[in-house]
Amino acid sequence: MLKHYVKVALRLIKRSFLFSSINMLGFVVGMTAAFLIYLWIVDELTFEDFNKNRNEIYRVIREIEHADGQVPSTVTPLSGIFRKDFPKVENATFVKYSSTADFHYGDDFIVAKLAYVDTTFFDVFDFPVIAGDPKLMKKDPQQIVISEETAKRMFGDASAVGKEIIHNFWREQRPYKIAAVLKVPRKSHIQFDVLIGWNSFLSYNKEDENNWGWSERMHVYVQLKKGLKLTDTDRQMMRNLWVDRSQWGKPLDLQPLTDIHLHTTFKEPDDVCNHGNMQQVYLFAVLASLIIFMGAFNFTTLSTARASQRFKEIGIRKVTGAKRKMLISQFLSESLVQAFLALLLALALTELLLPLFNRFVGKDIGLMFSWETLLFVLFGILGVGCLAGAFPAFYMSSVNPLLAFKGGKVTGKKGALIKGLVCVQFVIAITMIIGTMITFKQLHYLQNADVGVNIENLVVVDVDDWREESIPYKQEVLKNPYVESIAIGVDLSDFVQGYRWETSKFSWQDGAGKVDSLEMVGLVGDKDFFQTLGLELLKGEVLEADPDKFWSGAYGVTPIVINETAWRMLKVENPVGMILNGGPFLSGRGTSRIIGIVKDFNYQPLREKIRPVFMYYTNQLLDKMYVKISPGKQAETLKFLKEKYEEMRPNHLFVPQFFKNVLKNNYARERQLSQMFLIFTVLAIIVAMMGVFGLVALSTAQRTKEIGIRKVNGAHSDRIVRMFCFEYMRWVGIAFVIACPVGYLFMDRWLSNFAYRVAIGWWLFPLAGLIILSVTILTVVVQTWRAASRNPVTSLRYE
Repeated sequence: MLKHYVKVALRLIKRSFLFSSINMLGFVVGMTAAFLIYLWIVDELTFEDFNKNRNEIYRVIREIEHADGQVPSTVTPLSGIFRKDFPKVENATFVKYSSTADFHYGDDFIVAKLAYVDTTFFDVFDFPVIAGDPKLMKKDPQQIVISEETAKRMFGDASAVGKEIIHNFWREQRPYKIAAVLKVPRKSHIQFDVLIGWNSFLSYNKEDENNWGWSERMHVYVQLKKGLKLTDTDRQMMRNLWVDRSQWGKPLDLQPLTDIHLHTTFKEPDDVCNHGNMQQVYLFAVLASLIIFMGAFNFTTLSTARASQRFKEIGIRKVTGAKRKMLISQFLSESLVQAFLALLLALALTELLLPLFNRFVGKDIGLMFSWETLLFVLFGILGVGCLAGAFPAFYMSSVNPLLAFKGGKVTGKKGALIKGLVCVQFVIAITMIIGTMITFKQLHYLQNADVGVNIENLVVVDVDDWREESIPYKQEVLKNPYVESIAIGVDLSDFVQGYRWETSKFSWQDGAGKVDSLEMVGLVGDKDFFQTLGLELLKGEVLEADPDKFWSGAYGVTPIVINETAWRMLKVENPVGMILNGGPFLSGRGTSRIIGIVKDFNYQPLREKIRPVFMYYTNQLLDKMYVKISPGKQAETLKFLKEKYEEMRPNHLFVPQFFKNVLKNNYARERQLSQMFLIFTVLAIIVAMMGVFGLVALSTAQRTKEIGIRKVNGAHSDRIVRMFCFEYMRWVGIAFVIACPVGYLFMDRWLSNFAYRVAIGWWLFPLAGLIILSVTILTVVVQTWRAASRNPVTSLRYE
């Protein structure tokens, strides 16, 4: 019997192939979108899954006084204390991130992301080994590990294991031998190109061996014994480990490894730059559910539209002895067959679209078999198939045969319910269009806003702590008429990262003799920093930035320039010449003098408000070179800068970036969100229009006789089409009224994450409604014109 039902279902699809194809299209599109979102969500939830002991690994973080509350940078000796004094700890290790470094093999140079690791690093983490043995680093400090990508950059397809490469470290060249090549999974928060053993670092920096003071960019991890969990008592004992051993100590906490990607609530230094967003996961989970609902509902509507044309068939079957149970089985089997075919097509379309989808979201997701995927498919087949066949099976199988032969219809309130569900689809589609437009508008604003720095034709280069030796280079390249100015300072693309030296606290006495204080962010630059970056001086003068005076101590007090925000918070009419107690962390002086004020500028992404800033000069931290070049002959100018740099600074690479592009990288998360919104908004509109198509098809099939009578009485085809259009315009209008406040509240909440945001223009809402209205009317006209223009005799004979 089942085989018979399947044959009948396939014959029905073949007999009305066009209608069956359209019937399944909405469901195919909806399930494809749901599959893509499902795969993206699974990918987000499975970061760090390559580590066997991921559920036992924790990262040590420290508390700070800032609003963010915590940062992951701690100190090296903690790992030894954890291993020694805590029985629950199986192992502990650390990784110290460094800046990008130059490596060369023969005449080939590369710039690589470098980190130093403890000897226990590969006992805790399970990075896949491509070749070699990473544990050789324990025995020989000169053995290092590189990533698979780095190996390809340096050696192509040749084996990298055993080769010797040179690391340019400050003014030295250090040889290392490659012990192993590792694959660095995208879903690891630890990203590197080259790993060097901590013992090798100590051979050049003995003072860091037992440094309880501070070690920036040092991340410590603990691994608990299998099956053990941390209690509140354990956490309290670990909390004061650092405080009890150093005046610089901070209270500690432990963050599960699996929480780092989606549940890091504090701002993390750029050592870890692939964080996700749990709210975004929830958002797209809801979006997937809505799209599945839309696709399943459309499938049901179109199935009902076709079933409503089979009254006589039902009547004949019942007269010839067919039981209601048999009719129910037939309708359900037909729906299940169509649902099965639609899901096969959805899986094929998902596989086809995955490369494009991965390019949009920056992932390498693959459609792989799993029990979760199998259950998802079975739920789609059984759930949607049964839902689609439920109305024809249980409702229409109860039709009285006499009523069917007379051409009557079973009427009721179900038509209003179906139209209401279509209205819900309109609400979803309009809301998503509003969200997409506002997301793109905010992204455009973020990428093109005036940040107070003249970023046009501004080139930035990593120069790794370049000091007085940079002066002859600057003098030489300024002879080129296409080089307008050049400066060296800190990285301004996202300065505040939670490092100790980034902020300093100043105090002073106000007019009433009361001591007041203010914490400010310290930015470092040379004397050309202001001109090159186009910072606007409001009062006083810029820094003299004389290296000789800096080293000799001739400054006495540290000269600083502050921004407008700091000026307002000082509450002084003219702070130029004002002496402040306290100074930059690296200056070694106890007092500072304000010599100038500059207009506010953004040194963080526009999610953050501008904080009070002081600018000063120090020979440390000069790690970025900014070059202002002319618009003409930029390629030739960059080539000239590169040649001069590598000539005057051998064994170092010149890798320029336009500062405008660097700033855009700060908004990768927003760009991904906007692109995903765009993809799924288009799919939601397609699915919604399939619903309209289904409802119009159902309506025209049920009102064929009415259309014929209207035409006999003189109604023109365009008038009949307008009648249908006005009916759906009413439902779009209702959906528009509901969607506007929903879209506004949702996007206003999202925009609240940004300190600087666009206004939600009123015109976006009618535009979203107009888009849906236009597509709806087009769909209705296409579907109803054929029925409206049919010969009325044919329409009346039809019934």
